[in-house]
Amino acid sequence: MNKYKKKILVTLLALGVSHQAMAAFVLDGTRFIYNEGDKSIPVRVTNNADTLYGGQVWIDNSNQSKDDVYMVPSPPFFRVEAKQQQIIRLMNVNKTLPQQQESLFFLNVMEVPPKAKKEDGNVLAFAMNTKVKLIYRPSDLKKGRLDAEKSVKIERKDDKTFVVNPTPYYFAIVNIKVNGKKVALTSQQSNEIATFKPFSEVRIPSFPVGKATFDAINDWGGPQTFSF
Repeated sequence: MNKYKKKILVTLLALGVSHQAMAAFVLDGTRFIYNEGDKSIPVRVTNNADTLYGGQVWIDNSNQSKDDVYMVPSPPFFRVEAKQQQIIRLMNVNKTLPQQQESLFFLNVMEVPPKAKKEDGNVLAFAMNTKVKLIYRPSDLKKGRLDAEKSVKIERKDDKTFVVNPTPYYFAIVNIKVNGKKVALTSQQSNEIATFKPFSEVRIPSFPVGKATFDAINDWGGPQTFSF
């Protein structure tokens, strides 16, 4: 009997932790595009919780000099009431970013939960962080971005297979299929094509000749299917 009670208790605790771990903050996009010349771009943060939350915002520099600052959020700290919104503005403060290809950053929005009240007893609080892509796009590259994924190709070299991005754009490829079946990728390969760098290639498992396609996420967060 005690054995079953313990199982029930563990299940209830797991359910409680899962419920508490749900993020309070929701962003109005899964990726953000900063076009050269923009003074700033807005990010809307919605607090879906039933209580006030604090927030902290910062931007990770993915592929530029770590000693320089290129993108800054304003405000970097904020408070937002229950069911209300906060607008964060992202600004480019460094004009030395490359012009021949896109630059990748990561926007972080961390929620700071309210302090537990004494009557709540022992409460496990989570500081959830939402991390999404922020892409800086030079003016000369804006026109050619639509469906640029069509240029992605498969190349075979010395019995090895590579997926190649010959463009100046970052792509988010979520899977590769041959004749409708997914190609089994390692976690590293999946991560590399999910943030597919400009002018780069990723080795993938070789596969028989057939109709090869891939799914990618576009600028608006929607999936699209393309053929190699």
